[in-house]
Amino acid sequence: MKQIWTGLSAALLLGAAFAAPPAAAEQVTLQVLHAWPSHKRFHEPIAEAFMKAHPDIRIEFQAPAASYGDAHQRIIRAAMTDTLPDVYYAAYNTLPELVRTLQPRGQIAPLDGLLQAEGAGWIATNYSPNVLALGQVDGKQWGLPFNASTPIVYFNRDLIAKAGANPDAFPADWDGIIDLARRIKASSDADGMSYAVDEWGDDWLWQALVDNFGGQVIDPQTQKVAFGGDAGRKAVTLARRFVAETDMPFLNEDQAIQQFAAGKLGIFIGSTAEVRSMGDAIGGKFQFGTAAYPVADKAKGGLPTGGNAAVILTQDPAKQKAAWEFLKFVTGPEGQTMAVLGSGYMPTNLQVTKPDYLGDHYAKNPDWTTSLKQWPIARSWAGYPGNKSVGIWDEQKAILSAIMRGTVTPEDGLAQLVAATDTILTN
Repeated sequence: MKQIWTGLSAALLLGAAFAAPPAAAEQVTLQVLHAWPSHKRFHEPIAEAFMKAHPDIRIEFQAPAASYGDAHQRIIRAAMTDTLPDVYYAAYNTLPELVRTLQPRGQIAPLDGLLQAEGAGWIATNYSPNVLALGQVDGKQWGLPFNASTPIVYFNRDLIAKAGANPDAFPADWDGIIDLARRIKASSDADGMSYAVDEWGDDWLWQALVDNFGGQVIDPQTQKVAFGGDAGRKAVTLARRFVAETDMPFLNEDQAIQQFAAGKLGIFIGSTAEVRSMGDAIGGKFQFGTAAYPVADKAKGGLPTGGNAAVILTQDPAKQKAAWEFLKFVTGPEGQTMAVLGSGYMPTNLQVTKPDYLGDHYAKNPDWTTSLKQWPIARSWAGYPGNKSVGIWDEQKAILSAIMRGTVTPEDGLAQLVAATDTILTN
């Protein structure tokens, strides 16, 4: 870190004892909001490093939101009372509606001019076009991508071996995973698998099921429900199979992670953001590995990119300038190295894999590379128009739970999902 020297001018060095000392720069304080309380483990160290490099800027975090949906609702309410934070980490699926709500009110700052001022060379050195696209809405740059993830599979190598399978040949399809989960359940006191489709804090894992069969939840052109066809039917049928064929327990994300780390769960499907904390929680009690999320439709299938982009909400010029420095740092090589090592998220900065940063980290830790290898099939995490994503998911997850529990057939449940979503969209 470079030392910043202030206070001694050339005149003073020459003995001009009566020269007035330079005025100290006034400190700017930025209020910042992010989702997920557990993510303080990397947000706070990154902010500390930034403040050491920028002593004239102070970062103060608001209480973290419980989920992306909760964060979005807080921002929308704050916009109505003009009490927005200065910087906000917006989930990719809610970013379009955030922009379309705040931009007409002058409550969000576009980043195109700030990026262009840094120069084309600087942009090309730090960000790939597909990563920048995650923070774009209607052709304009509104956020700098901070976290990025695709769903991956975690597996307990010891339980797999106990079930008579080869942990070095983890199944690459859903039939194989279901069969392996059933064998783990039969050969141990552990549950076979957990895919918390209906228990997740948002619809990311539900979208992954639809996307992997080559579908999409909403048509980007018509903005109408798009999962009522074959991809949606296969998605809900598979969700029911998880429970019916493996006796899968109904666990939320935190419960599933706890069970996996305790050696009581053979397979967990979730975010790559848990690679670091999963390893820490396991603490060497057993060996675990990660595998790619199976994509059923090899031609049209894909995966939604989870995560968030940092946006500037303050309209104060001094704070905007400070906020831009903060955004550059958190999405820059130093900030991204800390974010990756503190979580397992994919880096959004191109320089991170250089020797000065992560270097050979990925080579030494192959389980951290699983999500990186899924970049070619990563697609946008879709949101619903009219700030209705949160309300729609509240309805959808109840119906998905009924499908998975067998109280409604997958076919009837899919019809209910489509009808409930369409009703909210059209009202």
